[in-house]
Amino acid sequence: MLKRQILQGTSWLLAGRIFSNVVGLASTLVAARFLTPEDFGVVAIAMGVFGIAAALVELPVGTALVQLKTATKADFDTAWTINFLRGLIVAAMMAACAWPIAIVFDDPRLLAIVLALSSYPVLLGLRNAWFEQYTRDMDFRWEALVETLTKVVSFSVVLGISIATRSYWALPLSLISSGVAAVILSYVLCPRLPAFCLSEFRKFFGFSVWLGLGQIADSVRDKTGTFLIGKYVGISRLGAWSVGSQFADRLELVLYAPMERTLFAAFSSIRHDPERLRGTFLKAMHFGFAFIAPVCVGMGLLSPEIIAIALGPKWSVAALVLGFIAPAMALHLLAGLCTSLTISLGHTRAVFGVKVISVLVHLPMILAGVYFAGLNGALGATVVTAVIWWGLCGSLVARTAGISFAGQAGAIVRSALAALIMAGVVITLRTMLFAEGDDALMPVVVRAVTLSGLGALTYVISHFALWQLAGRPAGVEATALGLLSGRRAGG
Repeated sequence: MLKRQILQGTSWLLAGRIFSNVVGLASTLVAARFLTPEDFGVVAIAMGVFGIAAALVELPVGTALVQLKTATKADFDTAWTINFLRGLIVAAMMAACAWPIAIVFDDPRLLAIVLALSSYPVLLGLRNAWFEQYTRDMDFRWEALVETLTKVVSFSVVLGISIATRSYWALPLSLISSGVAAVILSYVLCPRLPAFCLSEFRKFFGFSVWLGLGQIADSVRDKTGTFLIGKYVGISRLGAWSVGSQFADRLELVLYAPMERTLFAAFSSIRHDPERLRGTFLKAMHFGFAFIAPVCVGMGLLSPEIIAIALGPKWSVAALVLGFIAPAMALHLLAGLCTSLTISLGHTRAVFGVKVISVLVHLPMILAGVYFAGLNGALGATVVTAVIWWGLCGSLVARTAGISFAGQAGAIVRSALAALIMAGVVITLRTMLFAEGDDALMPVVVRAVTLSGLGALTYVISHFALWQLAGRPAGVEATALGLLSGRRAGG
């Protein structure tokens, strides 16, 4: 029953995420064609202000609602009230920072952009807390619908403003419009009004405070690069960093976020059955990484072609960014699965602890990288800290859930080795077959199709060869063969 709920929930969210991210990617492509890297850089700084301000007063009450064994009307009302008050506080903090940040970066445009974006956290706070009941019931159809429709609204705004004005305002206004749509849909699809209430504040604060502090650590870690690159490398290169990162972020939104949402609910429901919990976690890690690894590594290998086809020559620096960040994303997704399990067990303070360690490692590394090697140094630091972050999260699971790090590594080893073999083959074939590197559109498309096809074939063959060498254990390979044989028998 639980397995069926996980698969159904993941399928709904995956379908919604795929569609919404196709639309989101189209928004980025449209904006990139009409705007400049500097435009994206300015908006990235403003979004960094929002990220830091939001994290400073973060209380993830939605997660707390899902984790509660039973949830009363007072719980939902308190959750909505906390979110609304938090949105007002974040908006005030952004407004207070608008002028100083414009002075620091010597760009008056930042004043108006930050002030406009300060409306976004207020909108987030107004969303209907009762909508989380669908997650508690593991019914993710409506969440998928909301995400899809808000992306359509955002795309429409980006398209209209970009074509009409070619202004960077297309980016912040699209975000604000998506917030308005999300608020409206949360009440239309779940027509139950919350009320102002703080009677259960202590309950939410007790669970969420460490998650909130962890969000601060995440934001400091992730936004530091934005401000350092914008200040010392240049806003134009920051724009390339932002766009390249957005391509990599699509991997998380499509490949991991649907699985994480359903698995967190599943982990929470079986957290009192340690043996079943461990088996579910390792199976999720094994099957998930088998799909995550080739996509993340493949996107990194094909980053020059992806950016050239999607954005054109003025975004070549974004290809460099994507080449580093996409493979590192695979490690972040593994780490996210580990923290999801740990949070479902209630060890929020332990998660905060490893996030603090991650920040203390990341800050000096990215600062040194930017100082000594500019953008390349920042990218190198990002990869190294991704490895460290996964190591910290895997060790945390070993301590809190009794799943050894060796056991976790064993669940992904064949996929990791197959991805490395794929990378070696693609790099070799690029050198042998496409040494000249013609930048015209059709040769780039041919190169991308050829390398991606040969890379995918290499990954699959390598995976099955390693499975044979391992003695044909239970896993994704056996499941795939079972599905193929079932289809042949059915045909």
